[in-house]
Amino acid sequence: MKIAITGHTAGIGQAFTKILESRGHEIIGISRRTGENIRRIEHTANLIESCDMFINNAQTQYAQTELLYAVWSRWRGKDGKYIWNISTQMTEHPVNSTPDGQDDLTMSQYRNQKIALEEASRQLRFKNAWPNISIIRPGGVATQETFDNTNKADVDPWVKSIVDVFSHNENIIISEISVGYTKRRIPI
Repeated sequence: MKIAITGHTAGIGQAFTKILESRGHEIIGISRRTGENIRRIEHTANLIESCDMFINNAQTQYAQTELLYAVWSRWRGKDGKYIWNISTQMTEHPVNSTPDGQDDLTMSQYRNQKIALEEASRQLRFKNAWPNISIIRPGGVATQETFDNTNKADVDPWVKSIVDVFSHNENIIISEISVGYTKRRIPI
């Protein structure tokens, strides 16, 4: 499968890149570190158009949502296309939290940008059967070395668990999933 991943050089995007490449998939990486910018919506959508799957991970203002619309419009009605939108568990709370000493206003803007992404995902999902759109909400995942990663899940096993959930369950569709951190494993 040919998979486009935004933000593929760090954090969750990098972890998706590693695990999916190890499973034999061709990765089209799109990151600022490699000279790309998701704010160039049409250019980025052109890079993604020939792919089978798009992991919409990188976020800058509302570009993540705008890119979702651009890719969806190109893939509308095309069987076998998948979009995974990486959001945040912050969208599940009535107000934003302020993790790791981040600025409250910045985190409020971030939360609202992710809410826009989720609402766009839901609207587009019900307009057409394809592409298949899923919302993935990480919570408490160690994505940046500059943050305090105490009590956070390591990003590589977190991403592996997401890929396993989606790939090991035939004949089901996961529309939305929230996966966070816990110190305690469920003994089942």
